Amino acid sequence: MTLRRNRKLQRLIVIAFKIAPPERRSWFEAMAAELDHVPEAEQMHFAVGCVLAACRERLGSPQFLLAAARCLLIGGAMLWAALNIRFAGRMSVDGTSVLEAYGYVTALLFLIGASATARFGSRATIGLAAPVIALLAVAATYIGLGEPPTPASNLYLALIFENLAVLSVALALAGAAARFAAVQKRLN
Repeated sequence: MTLRRNRKLQRLIVIAFKIAPPERRSWFEAMAAELDHVPEAEQMHFAVGCVLAACRERLGSPQFLLAAARCLLIGGAMLWAALNIRFAGRMSVDGTSVLEAYGYVTALLFLIGASATARFGSRATIGLAAPVIALLAVAATYIGLGEPPTPASNLYLALIFENLAVLSVALALAGAAARFAAVQKRLN
């Protein structure tokens, strides 16, 4: 029974060590060395506490936060591209070629954004999203101030505003990640 318990404790400590960010590894080595000095009745509690502390450290580490932001940007862009492809496919049935083209072009732009973010990071998102936001804002202004509203022009405006909202959120997230990375670089 004791051998089995010791293996479980050792596994928990190894898991904690693997989860811990590299800059905190020495701290977790000290915890592993401390395990032998913890009363036997409290060792399991101590080992679980080590795993929880490692998780907290990893979730708060700059590398994890930047990777999470990058994954969120990439996943969000790919999801939005898929939704636009679905929209374009539905529009092709109705015979509205302009809406179909808008859906496919939007999907392509978001896929390019996802690829660029995967390759170059959040700065690529900023570099791509800012001009597209400006272009969509000009298009919305042109449609809104142009001819009297029609159901088609209202649909175009709604689609443009959806994309503006999604791009604004992506731009805010990418900007926050870029600022965070810059601050971390200055601190190190």
